Amino acid sequence: MKLQIRRLTETARALREQTSTYFSITRLTSLKSLCKEPAIANQFVCHLAECVLAKTQIAPCPKYCRRADWEHYRALIAEAVPLMRNYRQKPTEKNLATLRKMRLKVESVQNYTGKEIWGHPIRAIHSKDVLVIEDALQCMSSPETASYWAYQAARDYAECYNPLYGSGLIPESAPMLEDILRFWSSRS
Repeated sequence: MKLQIRRLTETARALREQTSTYFSITRLTSLKSLCKEPAIANQFVCHLAECVLAKTQIAPCPKYCRRADWEHYRALIAEAVPLMRNYRQKPTEKNLATLRKMRLKVESVQNYTGKEIWGHPIRAIHSKDVLVIEDALQCMSSPETASYWAYQAARDYAECYNPLYGSGLIPESAPMLEDILRFWSSRS
């Protein structure tokens, strides 16, 4: 675990100091091995969900988003995070069913375009924040694939785009990588 965390720490530092301005998103694949146990994966995605909730509570409405849509996204996130906390404290079938219903509600934010690429449907992502919550809910409600969904949540959380650098882990990703590292540092 220490080697994986050290590598992510070096990545975050390089991005923060801009000694490097791009890393492939595959840098985060080591999180899959760190999240092999569903209980740890659940703790991790709950941490990411809490970070998303905190961010969206203070962030202004993005320029590309209508105010009504932004308020809807914030409300969904504010509804989902307590359900995730509750499930972690009491992993009952009833709470699991509530999580699954919430996942479907959150999933409806992103539209399927009707087009496919390599046999997979293409989705129009309207809110990356809601997508992270969707990934987290999927992780918690699917223990057999928890490590994959924990990685996906981290990927969707940290990946950024800037025309200067492209898409991946770029200088704008540093704060999100630091949020990820804060969770893993507290475990060691």
